[in-house]
Amino acid sequence: MDNFNQKPATPARPVIGISGDILTGDGVDRHAVRDSYIAAVLNAGGAPLIIPCTGHEAAAYAIYRTLDGLLLTGGADVQPDLYGESQNGTEMDSVEPRRDATELWLARWAIADDLPLLGICRGHQVLNVALGGTLFQDIPLQLPESSLDHRGSTYTSDRGLLAHQVVLEPQCKLSAIFGTSQLMVNSLHHQSVKQVAQGLKVVGRSPDGVVEALESDNHRWVASIQWHPEELWRQHSSAANLFKAFVEAASVGSRQLSRV
Repeated sequence: MDNFNQKPATPARPVIGISGDILTGDGVDRHAVRDSYIAAVLNAGGAPLIIPCTGHEAAAYAIYRTLDGLLLTGGADVQPDLYGESQNGTEMDSVEPRRDATELWLARWAIADDLPLLGICRGHQVLNVALGGTLFQDIPLQLPESSLDHRGSTYTSDRGLLAHQVVLEPQCKLSAIFGTSQLMVNSLHHQSVKQVAQGLKVVGRSPDGVVEALESDNHRWVASIQWHPEELWRQHSSAANLFKAFVEAASVGSRQLSRV
């Protein structure tokens, strides 16, 4: 007979909240997160917790209070009125107001509480908007001089396809984590950071000048990137190192560890 009182004899893991997408099909909404995010957090030593983006502030805050770290995931476009612009390239049929609201609340709470935060792709953009920044709504439309196709990994069946280079500031936190200031990345986006929010600094760009990485010097661990390391960590140790550094930061002062 199973011993239901027996607990795992392993160290407690910091709880990493992972913002979920809302998928609509057959008239039914589904809250979901790609398994690649879950697997990356598990591999790094975290306990992944999917946060449904319901647009319900009190429910979101109740979940937030249990977290040791916040991971803002990739996804569809952010509605432009949230950063003071009208539609100019945003794919409005993909906009999900409930997700926008939930992720903006989560990002602002995390920043206010100095909770470790990692933003990926859309999450990179959400962090910037949450703190008062703006976005280029469509790179081909608004940055026609760009020589790169930032959806270069989208058009293949390989989300891990390395599409272009990113150059990081040599002395930044991400450069130390990756072990290099120049790396090839996958690319699955058409929006990007425009005006950088106060409190964030640009630490990485692609060759055409698009902002690919942000950090905060005012917080314990806040970083965001435009590419998708969750699709790369199995083949590229630098991507795995990012999740390990994030989870390690979340374990410091972890609410979960304090309960053991």
